[in-house]
Amino acid sequence: MDENRHYFTPSAPARTEFTIKKSRFIADLRPAADKETVESALTAVREEFADARHHCYAWRLSSGAYRADDAGEPAGSAGKPILQALETRTVCDAVLVVTRYFGGIKLGIGGLIRAYGQAAFQVLDAAQLREVSPVMTLEISFSYDTTGTVRQILTRFDAAILDTGFSDRTSLRISVAAAQADALRQQLIDATRGAIDFR
Repeated sequence: MDENRHYFTPSAPARTEFTIKKSRFIADLRPAADKETVESALTAVREEFADARHHCYAWRLSSGAYRADDAGEPAGSAGKPILQALETRTVCDAVLVVTRYFGGIKLGIGGLIRAYGQAAFQVLDAAQLREVSPVMTLEISFSYDTTGTVRQILTRFDAAILDTGFSDRTSLRISVAAAQADALRQQLIDATRGAIDFR
């Protein structure tokens, strides 16, 4: 995933369900910041619906890692449409599980793709999603006499100062929205006539 891109993540777990041709589809969306959280969420759903035949899922992390699993359904008929729903809505740091109770009537591969996709979009529509703007951490050092100018620019970009150091030069560790980092860097270079170091 492009580190400069914003994304959405669930604020809390969400669940929806519907029935198609007697098959019951239960969709669970849960926050998941890492693979361990993903595994915990999958285990919880599997235990809650232990008598279901299929627990198909997809997950995406803001680190760029992702996975989709058909969990016994025909290849590409379940995990892929769930993952596509997460990608379409730009949802990361989340796991989406669709549990299916088979109702005795086969849906066919096309029917399964539509049903799992519908289940995924339905729970995404019902969920409370919050927008996340990735941040970047920079270390800068500059001449003490330009401190006021540098701080004004940092304020303009809503950059947070995480740490400050003083020696023969002022050193700051800052965080700023990743999408703003290049513009901030350029303004600092211009304002200090290039007398600023970035690490």
